[in-house]
Amino acid sequence: MRNYCLLPILLITLFAKAQEKRLVLHKVNIVDVEKGKLLKDQTVAIAGDRITVITKANAFKPATNDSVVDCHGQYLIPGLWDMHTHVWAPDYFFSLFIGNGVTGIRGMFEQSVAAQYWQKRGNTPGDISPRGYYAGPIVDGPKPIWPGSVAVTDPARGRKVVDSLKNQAKVDFIKVYSLLERDAYFAIADEAKKQGIVFAGHVPNKVTVLEAAKAGQKTMEHLYGFLELASDSSEYYYGLINGTIKDSNFATRNARRELLRRTYSEKKLASIIKDLKQYDAWICPTMTVNRGIAFINDSAFRKDDRMVYVAPMIKNMWDPKNDFRLRTATPEYFRGEQVEYEMKKKIVRALHQGGIPLLAGTDTPNPFCFPGFSLHDELEIFTECGLSPLEALRTATLNPARYFGIEMDLGTVATGKLADLVLLEANPLENINNTRQVGAVVLKGRFLGPETVLGLWEKARKIAGN
Repeated sequence: MRNYCLLPILLITLFAKAQEKRLVLHKVNIVDVEKGKLLKDQTVAIAGDRITVITKANAFKPATNDSVVDCHGQYLIPGLWDMHTHVWAPDYFFSLFIGNGVTGIRGMFEQSVAAQYWQKRGNTPGDISPRGYYAGPIVDGPKPIWPGSVAVTDPARGRKVVDSLKNQAKVDFIKVYSLLERDAYFAIADEAKKQGIVFAGHVPNKVTVLEAAKAGQKTMEHLYGFLELASDSSEYYYGLINGTIKDSNFATRNARRELLRRTYSEKKLASIIKDLKQYDAWICPTMTVNRGIAFINDSAFRKDDRMVYVAPMIKNMWDPKNDFRLRTATPEYFRGEQVEYEMKKKIVRALHQGGIPLLAGTDTPNPFCFPGFSLHDELEIFTECGLSPLEALRTATLNPARYFGIEMDLGTVATGKLADLVLLEANPLENINNTRQVGAVVLKGRFLGPETVLGLWEKARKIAGN
């Protein structure tokens, strides 16, 4: 009897779903980032925030209440992810992210309360904000580099911090940082495993890449640790860093970095990559910030047309005289960074060829990392490192979905998946720079046309005061 009572309700529900107004992207070319194919002349129907139908355009029969968008000549890709960001002013940053087709971000240092709010916004239909996963505060050593970080003085403190961040601050993952002592770092790693929470971030100065991977660190940022371990003098270098070796010839950072550059071994790097494959380790190279810092004094960067979207506070920070990390840096320091940038491009190539999964991240808003815009810079640099346009595109679409374990919802354009999508005016498989040609964005099923996209850019420009 109860089954018969439920039948009318079920029929009413199905009827209502069938009558729901749909967004229809008609005659569009779908970029299949998983199989590397282009599906031409397709129609994609979206109801609510999910894709409900994908079919050949000539086989599609629109309903009377469908909202049909003619997408002839356009290319549909999954929404892009910037996997290393720092959000300061949400309306400003979010406008530039969405306006550039960045519908998802991984926040690497924010206040926990703000991050929780932004995460809710990212999952709220109609809210023009990206989906997000956030670390909250950085977990660093006894004397943290950044104000607002959590200082860890010993292993017991490290364990308490993991417990507090997971269970009270409700962060999505733990971000570890450069100045952590070895014993505290490994305690954090062990506690994170016990608590069932991911930890990621910098490979601490006193820990090797392979030690971090073995401990369970899920991502390594900025390629920290690769030049160090791939040096034929790596044991000597780590002896200097850990204080077990004293040598006045290497008392300065410049001297130690020159030692690493001089003794770098591609053969040793290949061995490291082979060992790294046995762990669930992902690399987020953030080549954009590596380039930005190396060439921070290059006047061409300050003439970039996108500077109009940069707020004065950020512009001031991009002046090395105003950056506490760089204000005393010498020309020798920057020459070294430029050499290492080119070396890191070769490391990215080797990692990719060795089967280590890469994630696209920018470290926005560090020097010349433009919110939203620089995700496209990162993809372009990846192609300079040897990735094909398809392989580069995966680092900002399919790979983030796999990293977070949300392939059922995101990462490809497929029936049943969430409708976070980007319409491009040209084929990104032919030239990765075509991801810059954003014609429209579909965010949580909501169509943001060309005027809306340009309006988001204009909103950010006005917030920036330009």
